[in-house]
Amino acid sequence: MNLKQFGLTLTLLTLTSMSFATSDIVQEGHYLFDADKRLIKIIQGQGDLTIDHVGRYGYEVYGPNGLGIWLNELAAHHDIAVLDLEEEKNNKQAKEDFNSYPSPEQIEDRLRVLSEKYPEFIKMTSLGKSAGGLDLWSLKISDNVEEDELEPEFKYIANMHGDEIVGRELMVLLLEDLAARYVEGNSEIRSLIDNTEIYIVPSMNPDGAKSRRRGNSSWVDLNRNFPDFTTDNVNRPDGRQPETKAIMAFQAQRQFSLSANFHGGTECVNYPWDTTGENFPMLELIKRLSLEYADEVPGMRESREFDRGITNGYEWYEVNGGMQDWSYHWYNDMQVTIELSHQKWPSYSTIPQYYRWNRNSMIRYMTRIHQGAGFKINEENIAGRVEIESLGVFKSRTIGEYTFGNSEFYKVLEPGRYRFSITQSDGSKHSFVTKVETQSKNFRPNYTIIE
Repeated sequence: MNLKQFGLTLTLLTLTSMSFATSDIVQEGHYLFDADKRLIKIIQGQGDLTIDHVGRYGYEVYGPNGLGIWLNELAAHHDIAVLDLEEEKNNKQAKEDFNSYPSPEQIEDRLRVLSEKYPEFIKMTSLGKSAGGLDLWSLKISDNVEEDELEPEFKYIANMHGDEIVGRELMVLLLEDLAARYVEGNSEIRSLIDNTEIYIVPSMNPDGAKSRRRGNSSWVDLNRNFPDFTTDNVNRPDGRQPETKAIMAFQAQRQFSLSANFHGGTECVNYPWDTTGENFPMLELIKRLSLEYADEVPGMRESREFDRGITNGYEWYEVNGGMQDWSYHWYNDMQVTIELSHQKWPSYSTIPQYYRWNRNSMIRYMTRIHQGAGFKINEENIAGRVEIESLGVFKSRTIGEYTFGNSEFYKVLEPGRYRFSITQSDGSKHSFVTKVETQSKNFRPNYTIIE
């Protein structure tokens, strides 16, 4: 049977009107034992299948209904394991693990308790509705939470794959921990919150979490649903899922410059690019930040699969339409993907341990937003571009040229001296030199005001 015949079989089995080229439908999931990766290019070439978590022995494959039959035909001499099907959920232990976790509604209640208890520095906002009608909650943490201050903006997002639950739980614990330590007067946490605008989205996919499945209620993989600059270099929400549209609108309204999104299925920090083998523009910096996170997490630091617990996304496996690459390409928001647990849905009793393992790294990564510099133009709605030059003792070099809007720009950088050369859309020019330092425990927003 050739690939076209395989495709016909799969299309007939799908029993839906979706195009065979749709690549983000994830109604079925299987683990394919393919240690030599002999079949990976064939599967990627289908266009409608998603590969995830490539490891020593094989990888996960997701796609529309009928995937298992297609894989059995394709991989006649390979073992295939079922992932996340109803018969697996009927397993007694799996049922107990599933039922022990809070529902999306219970998570919402915990978040609301926080925002109502600490309204002076925590604000809860719905970014929109999921495909299934649930709110996508974002919590802002900052000392003057109702104001849009001139401070660096940081973002965490978790649970965009509904069956990868640990990130959602850690975000709730992190919020509760930050609030408690802020009230107690912890100097580092108070300085961080007083000088930063922090946004946390505990669950981007509450529908998937409610059903313990990878996709949303429309069976779409949200981490393949963002604009991909290597295939269609247009940043538009048309035809995308409600959850994706909500995050796209959220990002466009803010000035995020450092972020992370949390997943599960292994333990590592994955840095960009995911969709191309070209070097990431800030490669050494993003690798350093990734190592700093991984070095304190036992399962990452001691990993046998990933050197020191980090990996380049594309070298691991190609992801098209991912949020990580989209955030930097379009918005200069440097983002990593943090894989928290080998089990995607472990026993709820293990969550406190995962939090202890990741707590210091999560907070330190947040503080790195202050290793940067920016500017504010004292005139509303100014757009333009800025060229950043690193000023060395013997030689200077251009870091890059970036666009900005809303009269504001900020970028995370390596420690050193930099020249910012600004050209407004009306042709006006400005230039200034600033110093970037690695700040710890006493954070000061590093902005230059342009009159």
